[in-house]
Amino acid sequence: MNILKKMGLLFGILMVASLNIFVYLNSHLYYRATREEDTEKRIDFLEKSNKYCPLNDLAFYELGKAYLDLGLQTLSDAPASIANLQKAVQSLKQSIRINPASPFAHFYLGQALLQLDVFAPGQGEGSIGEFKTALRLTGEDSRLFLEVTRIFLSRWPRLSAEDREFTIGILKRTMAKSNPDQIVTLLNTWEMNALDYAIMNEALPPDPQILRTYARFLGEKSLSLEERQNALARSELLEYDRAQSEHRLGEFYLFNFRLAEASRHFRAALNLLNSIRFYQALRPLNPINTGEFTQLLKSTLLNLAKCRLEERAGLDEVAQYLHPYLALEDQPKEISDLETYLRERGILPARFNRTFDDPGQLAFELLLQYKQTRYRDIAGLGRELERSFVVVSGEKKTEYVRILQLIGDSYQKIDFNYDAGDIYLRALDADPGNLETLFRLRQNYDRLSDEQKVRDIDVAIGKIIAPSEIMFLDRVLNKEQVFSQPLIFDGRRIAIDLEFGSEGGWGNDGGGLIPLISIFFNGRVVWEDYLEDKAASFVVETKVGSNGLQIVAVNRAVSLVKLSWRSE
Repeated sequence: MNILKKMGLLFGILMVASLNIFVYLNSHLYYRATREEDTEKRIDFLEKSNKYCPLNDLAFYELGKAYLDLGLQTLSDAPASIANLQKAVQSLKQSIRINPASPFAHFYLGQALLQLDVFAPGQGEGSIGEFKTALRLTGEDSRLFLEVTRIFLSRWPRLSAEDREFTIGILKRTMAKSNPDQIVTLLNTWEMNALDYAIMNEALPPDPQILRTYARFLGEKSLSLEERQNALARSELLEYDRAQSEHRLGEFYLFNFRLAEASRHFRAALNLLNSIRFYQALRPLNPINTGEFTQLLKSTLLNLAKCRLEERAGLDEVAQYLHPYLALEDQPKEISDLETYLRERGILPARFNRTFDDPGQLAFELLLQYKQTRYRDIAGLGRELERSFVVVSGEKKTEYVRILQLIGDSYQKIDFNYDAGDIYLRALDADPGNLETLFRLRQNYDRLSDEQKVRDIDVAIGKIIAPSEIMFLDRVLNKEQVFSQPLIFDGRRIAIDLEFGSEGGWGNDGGGLIPLISIFFNGRVVWEDYLEDKAASFVVETKVGSNGLQIVAVNRAVSLVKLSWRSE
């Protein structure tokens, strides 16, 4: 009896040892196969591995992938390819029987069935179900979502209504988690197989950057201009909403005197507002309210200035915020509140200082008074200036001219037109080429009905503003290149005509794409279209002084030939 027990124990030990040896050999051959680049050798190692231990799901998984690769490598030999794909299906199904929770095994089984159905119709059914199972098991693995979405889009014409709805759902989820290159890959698949804008309108997540990527893709591919502009208008509306949120957070932190956090949120709001080009002007789809936009911009600028002032910054350090704020603000009460705030905190003296010791501060204080319609107070300073001799250094000339302009403007407001003319001439002596002074002087002579002097001023202005025709000598704009041209105007409403050329053919004439051009004037989009007739024409409101014109070649290179403008 003892002998039998000992023999049984020995047999058990031998069985366990044999099992361990088989498991070791299986694992050894499996890992050796994963390092093998040659597909047929990899298959040989994996088949041997499975003979030693047919319970390793990873070995069957790798074997199925290897047969799938071999099937794709032998596409020129249909029978061999079908045989390899059938073996891939068998191996992957065995892997799933051992481990049904493997998302990648289901994914590659779907791939194998999909390929098999091409060469042997009817044998590859079930691929869609395997892909769906892979997604249910994968959780948040973006790689599988990206690949499955691409596969479903590539089969869009053959999908059922239910599968199409499923595809739109995973497309939306995938795009929300993809980088720009991956999104472009999906868009290319969509363009080649579906090109249904309703799909994208439903699937695109509410993300400004993704919408801009989509708009850029449409432009580069010369697809629907309406859809491109709608996408850009939607992205700007989302950025505007985000700017509002950043502004609210800034106000919260400012109220709690957490100035660094407040400044950060207000700067984010300002950057978002400055990035908006108002594509709603081209596609009025749920447009941004321009009045509310201006109020938000004013509040953001003012709060940024207050954050810095509370940190003991000087007036010069916040001029970048206060000057654009004052250019937008026209309510005397708001200006009065700002002046009180600045005087209470010692940024400005307790009482108005009428000396020229600090021309920058004086010009700022006069601007505050002018915005509050205190024209006679400013005119009083003008009377004192007429009786005194003021010497201003060269680096302060800009502030000095600004002071004179504000005094002249105040004289005009109270109908002291001759005094205004004298002050403007004094400003012109200090800066003979100042267009703003010339423009004011022209208005003054016009009010005095002095036609000869009006004509003289027109001649002087004509020498400064942009010529009515500018030749660019076929300046080449490469794809996505931004061409900027500063133009000096006198504030009138004008019509601009741009003429373009092309060396590589033009649309159907030369076999190339019809160029898509975007044109911005002073930061806002004013024209965007395909250059069917090699020209662009649009009307704009200019501002006195420098104006910015930007031209972007969206989908291909073009040459810029000529710019011309005329008064409207």
